[in-house]
Amino acid sequence: MNTKTLFAAITCITVFSIASCSKEHTIKSSSNISTMQTNGLQLSTCDQFTYPDSLFYPVEMSGGLHFIVNTITPLSGTFGSYPDGLKLNTATGEIDISSSETGLRYMVWYKANGSPDTCKKYITVSGINFMDSVYLLKNNPGLAVPIYNATPNETISSISSGNEFDDGNDDDDGDGFDDEPPVGQEVIPQGIALDKATGNIDLKQSIANGALGVNPLPGTFKDFILNYRVGDVSTKALNTISFRLYYYHKTSQIPASLKKQYIAKRKLILFNQPQGSGFQSGTFSSYSNFTGTQKGVEVKCRPAYIIVVQ
Repeated sequence: MNTKTLFAAITCITVFSIASCSKEHTIKSSSNISTMQTNGLQLSTCDQFTYPDSLFYPVEMSGGLHFIVNTITPLSGTFGSYPDGLKLNTATGEIDISSSETGLRYMVWYKANGSPDTCKKYITVSGINFMDSVYLLKNNPGLAVPIYNATPNETISSISSGNEFDDGNDDDDGDGFDDEPPVGQEVIPQGIALDKATGNIDLKQSIANGALGVNPLPGTFKDFILNYRVGDVSTKALNTISFRLYYYHKTSQIPASLKKQYIAKRKLILFNQPQGSGFQSGTFSSYSNFTGTQKGVEVKCRPAYIIVVQ
């Protein structure tokens, strides 16, 4: 239709906490850099580096076309982004919104040819995200609530109505199947107890429904693809998020390697919120499409890890 102290801290973090996982990276940015003359005004390289907006919504395109965003002023140099998931042309700064992971905030950087300085902008691709989290189901409702537009405490239900989570190949808008998800991807028939209006997942009920099989063994996991539509500026354009559901009887069964990946994935997430409201500042040395590694294992934002402990 219209289309991220060791493991003791993990359990504290996750019994449903999302604050303090953002990582804003320090990049040199200066106004005393190369300039150009425009209408009598001196514009610095970083002043020239700008996109039409900072929030972009999925758009339903016809004929296989993609929603492409370019810098307002064509620039020569090198571009990059963080975290992984933004489909960015590193030579032109062009962003393919249709091919990017949605529901995430990205830092896009630009280094002009011959300039020692690096400029940065922040771009959010609209949608939802499930924070990589450990949910302790004992004496806990175990409700996974999606974050909307990379803004903590901003949920779908507080922003829009007329949403459709777990959309299927049903052509419910009567315009054909080109804008519908593939057959068989719905998560509810697979046992995921999901609210079709809010995207909330009842994890305790999902396990009881057999989402990971009958009496799953510790370490059992499965990947799911959630197709959804939001009644916001996207006018219900098809959107998608992937998540991985893990199951353990107790926290001590979670492997050290998964704990490390979980912590690394949380550090990738950027939030739309002011400095001092949970941001963690940091520096990374390479600006080129950093995804993160953990002892040779590549770490990415997606799929989101939802780790359930019975």
